[in-house]
Amino acid sequence: MKIAKRTSAQQTYHFLIPLALFVASAFIGLWASYDRVLSLPALLALLGSVGVFLVVVNAPAWYQQVSGVLVIASALLAIYFVGQYGHLDYQDETGILAQLGRRTGSLMPALVFFKPHPNAVASFLEGAFLLNIALIWGARQKQRWGWGATAAIMAYALLITGSRGAWLGLVMALSIWLILTFPKRAKAIIGGGLGLTIGFLAGGYAIFLALPNQHIFILSSILDTAQSRLTLYKNSLYLLKDYPLTGIGLGDTFALVYSRYQLLMDVPFLYYAHNLFLAVWLGQGILGLVALVWLLIAFYRLVWRVERAGLPKRPQRFFRAAWLGASATFVHGLLDSAQFSGDRWTMPMLFALLGLSVAIGNPALEKYRQKAAEAATKGAFPLKPSRFIPITAGLLGAAALFWWGLNGGWQANAGAVHQTWADLSPKYSQIERETERNFAAASFERALKANPQQATANRRLGVMALEDRQFDNAIGYLERAYAQEPHNQATLKALGYAYLWTGNLEQAELLFKRVDFQRRLIDELHYWRWWWGTQDNQELSTYANEMLHRLSGS
Repeated sequence: MKIAKRTSAQQTYHFLIPLALFVASAFIGLWASYDRVLSLPALLALLGSVGVFLVVVNAPAWYQQVSGVLVIASALLAIYFVGQYGHLDYQDETGILAQLGRRTGSLMPALVFFKPHPNAVASFLEGAFLLNIALIWGARQKQRWGWGATAAIMAYALLITGSRGAWLGLVMALSIWLILTFPKRAKAIIGGGLGLTIGFLAGGYAIFLALPNQHIFILSSILDTAQSRLTLYKNSLYLLKDYPLTGIGLGDTFALVYSRYQLLMDVPFLYYAHNLFLAVWLGQGILGLVALVWLLIAFYRLVWRVERAGLPKRPQRFFRAAWLGASATFVHGLLDSAQFSGDRWTMPMLFALLGLSVAIGNPALEKYRQKAAEAATKGAFPLKPSRFIPITAGLLGAAALFWWGLNGGWQANAGAVHQTWADLSPKYSQIERETERNFAAASFERALKANPQQATANRRLGVMALEDRQFDNAIGYLERAYAQEPHNQATLKALGYAYLWTGNLEQAELLFKRVDFQRRLIDELHYWRWWWGTQDNQELSTYANEMLHRLSGS
């Protein structure tokens, strides 16, 4: 018994280190934030979620009760969402499913006290729905009717959310569960599933190419969403090049930072990165991403070992429901990131599923742990190849960071953080803003001394020169940045404006035509034409007007 308790604790320790690093990275994100009021709710949600994990993982004997609590909480959310859908004013939700939700959601009186985003509702429900299946599976007759009712309301709620990411995650999870239940049919199921998926995607793409002018609503919607997400991910990765170590700041900092420094706009455009891994890296820096990946490796290592060792039927059902529920959330996280956006109330559910998986799975590993304990008492220290993987990865990572730092990376990151504070902090006085801006510029100059081709430093100094109307200096910096990152939207747009204000309309037009959001660019040029006119600078107003005609074709 003592060995079992000790080794169970040792297994939990595999998760404590990445969780501790994850929390530490959140404090780094808090430091980097331009407004800590936007970051503190995220920090508290993360600390609370880690607390939920620790509570659940230390209550292995209560896994059925914990599952029941999670399912009941999710069912209450589903009842509220379904019953109030017609009163929640989801103006952006369109299509048949939204109409269905409004009809059924208008049957109850308005009892609105908060407005959850449909995607957030789906993120909260998807894992609990699988736990609900496990509860139905092993319940008695009367209880089965009750759990069946909660499953039905959750299934309907998941349907009317319209969350394709949640549907994808659940289809994946249920398919794996089916494969694990019927191992002899695994190859046929996997092959058939992959064939159907590839055929569907290929057929849909062929229809889209063959009928470009036809309104195929569902397919067009999926492809348009995919295109917009890919654009967002690409731009977010470019933004991350400026803040790789620290991130842009924890919490709700993405909207203004993304708009100002990646799209070169002064108003928010998108409010979060729509990808769990990007959201963590943006909010908590590289340490947060490393901690998350470490946590996932430890988690799926445990899953693999437990599935190989086996569990009794009842705990096995709940174990699979828990780890597949967490996996469904991670798959959904490839397309959305409710847990690390404004809907942080969904985060505890993810950590509860992780903790429940660890709590249920630990007993299956006792025979392996006993062998390890016996080897330890004999003084044995087996040098397995797997032990060298984290050491090698750590050394390579340290070498990469050292090389990156020598090339001005840290100075550029520090400059970006201080520039963000100067431009966006709501509490700074004008003197403080100037001080931070000068510090940022000095950091960028130090980065260029280490590496004259450093893209972030050149681009940021070029944009600063644009703001100061030093257009020739801006061109020098931005051309060096463009040589390093010719597809970065921020560089394209900034260099385009630098060429425009110096009268090089041909070069400016070539760059502007490669900017993603043409309609917004044209709106900006309308503004600049008016604004330069109010400043009695007819030359620049004329340049803006000429570019308007070139881009609009009129």
